[in-house]
Amino acid sequence: MLRLITPEVAGLDAGVRARVHEDVVAHVVTQIEQMPSILALPYRLALWAFGLLPVLRYGRTFLGLTPPRQAVYLSSWSNAVIAPARDFIKLIRSCALLAYFDHPQVCEALRSARGESLSRPAAALTSGDAA
Repeated sequence: MLRLITPEVAGLDAGVRARVHEDVVAHVVTQIEQMPSILALPYRLALWAFGLLPVLRYGRTFLGLTPPRQAVYLSSWSNAVIAPARDFIKLIRSCALLAYFDHPQVCEALRSARGESLSRPAAALTSGDAA
């Protein structure tokens, strides 16, 4: 699902992107594991439902769907009439995007695309330009 949520960033080759996605998945899993049990149980049930409900329509779990069908299914949850389904996707998406755009390799790729060096933010802080 992560590749459906995260945008392509120039400068990230396929291997780096795969490692970044592994790190982001680990972050999201850690966040779920650290939730209080009163929140974690419904969240895990929603994950379970999200993964298994495509069987009713497509005869396969979410992970067994083709990428285009995964995108359609994810979109159906994102735009669902049922608010908890939309909120569930928003929660996953926001946590994943935060970890993705905060990842050092993504930050470096974005800086490189803008022609900035990694040391520029530190230089701005010491020169008094930031604030």
